[in-house]
Amino acid sequence: MNHSSLVDVVVRSLKNGPVTLDDLMTEHASMWHRLRWESAQVSLWLACSCHVSQERMTDGELRYSLANEKTPVATRLADELVALLQKTGHPVPLMQLIRKLPPGVVVTEPMLRTAAQQDDRLELKGPLLKLA
Repeated sequence: MNHSSLVDVVVRSLKNGPVTLDDLMTEHASMWHRLRWESAQVSLWLACSCHVSQERMTDGELRYSLANEKTPVATRLADELVALLQKTGHPVPLMQLIRKLPPGVVVTEPMLRTAAQQDDRLELKGPLLKLA
């Protein structure tokens, strides 16, 4: 199974509304088995997919849904970064921000840099990120 068909299968499931990881694991058990993916791999793939957004419910459980095309991943990441910087009140090194992001958010330093460069609320000063 190639990446494109994997995305298609998951997107079809998410068109019906938000689902949990358990729902996706159960609904597509044979596909995950063929890929030899366990829930940890599926969760990581979902977290990295630009087609999928995740929301933590009040009970702590993650629900996955289709990403809103009007809210690209970089914008959502920038929103998270702004919230973290507002909470700390001072510039923070990018590597520290990676560790402060909510559980389930998987990013790299280049992804943070791109999100910061594309958002007017953020400013990079060497290794530090600060509010503009």
